[in-house]
Amino acid sequence: MPPTEKEIADLKKLIKDRVNNYPDLEGMVAAGRLSYKAGWYEAKNKEAYDAIIQYATSIRVSKDGKAQIKVERQSKRLKVLAEKL
Repeated sequence: MPPTEKEIADLKKLIKDRVNNYPDLEGMVAAGRLSYKAGWYEAKNKEAYDAIIQYATSIRVSKDGKAQIKVERQSKRLKVLAEKL
């Protein structure tokens, strides 16, 4: 059963939103909203946590009891695909 026009439109929107809403991790680190430690990010506030959690691949708890999040890198192939849509 092939996808309907609505399903195709929803998938296109999902791809575009995923690419356009990817957080600027380096900018957030420079602004002090995140800290970077050996491949893991620690959010300093709830807004920073909410911005990166949807791109998380792993979560762990540090020895101090803080959540550390491993964030997937932005896909170049997905970015190119979103530009074509």
